[in-house]
Amino acid sequence: MMEMNNTVLAWILIIAGGFLQLGWSVGLAYTNEFTDPMWDAITIIFLVLSMICLEYPMRLGVAFTTAYAVWIGIGVFFTVVVSYALGLEDNEFTLGMGLCLMLIIAGVVGLKLTPVEYIEGHEPPTE
Repeated sequence: MMEMNNTVLAWILIIAGGFLQLGWSVGLAYTNEFTDPMWDAITIIFLVLSMICLEYPMRLGVAFTTAYAVWIGIGVFFTVVVSYALGLEDNEFTLGMGLCLMLIIAGVVGLKLTPVEYIEGHEPPTE
């Protein structure tokens, strides 16, 4: 079996952590203000796992700014989509909301493609 590159592992974890945010953010709707032990436990487990998937890649060298933006962007996008699909939102999903969600994804992709030095406030690389 081939050994996985640390960078690939880091990005897999960040993406997985973004999806795990879905579990705790949607789970909050079912906790009944943290009075339902089963949903409380599910929500807390997803929260902890999601945070681990954000923290560990930074130990592997992924810059916090990029890791956090990708992690939170994925979490926001899928939380909104799934919340509407499950009927957890009272208002209708609009075209404007869809466009804003697309901007979030474009921002996440843009940050991933931007050199880390530039994101962290250093001079952009010269060619």
